Amino acid sequence: MAMTNLVVRKATRKDIPAIVRVRRVAFTEEEVRGFALPKPSIFYFCGKMEEAWDEENLLKDGWSVFLAEDRGEIVGFIVFKVENGMGYIDNINVTREQQGKGIGRALVLHAERVVKSQGSHVMHTDTTENAEGIAWKSYFFWTKMGYKETGERIPTEWDFKEIRFVKILE
Repeated sequence: MAMTNLVVRKATRKDIPAIVRVRRVAFTEEEVRGFALPKPSIFYFCGKMEEAWDEENLLKDGWSVFLAEDRGEIVGFIVFKVENGMGYIDNINVTREQQGKGIGRALVLHAERVVKSQGSHVMHTDTTENAEGIAWKSYFFWTKMGYKETGERIPTEWDFKEIRFVKILE
């Protein structure tokens, strides 16, 4: 189902509570157990996001934050940057009730357009694989979006491995 009322826009400091809400309802802690850090990310806490916010829609270290808004309600966000001539997607979340409706796709396509406009034609991202070798559900999303696995399974200090992806932007 296409989202005809969907708007992708730069996040502002005022959007922090909505970003935290999206992250908290995107998936449950049970779902993510074994696939992510055992402690919550900054996207769980308004105070931590405030500390990480730099200016405009940027977090410290140059990460851009863009939102997906449907009829005034923030339903998703993406965090990405361009560094050393390449794009990197760090985080993407869509509320559970809005998943599967093209919002993640719209956010990624927007990030890819921004990265290309800054002269880069390579985008990187990653997902994780748990101790049993099962990939997190975003694995299939990334492959559908045209991202190719690099073949790397990077061990972490936790019970999961990082699976890296790359896409050449046309």
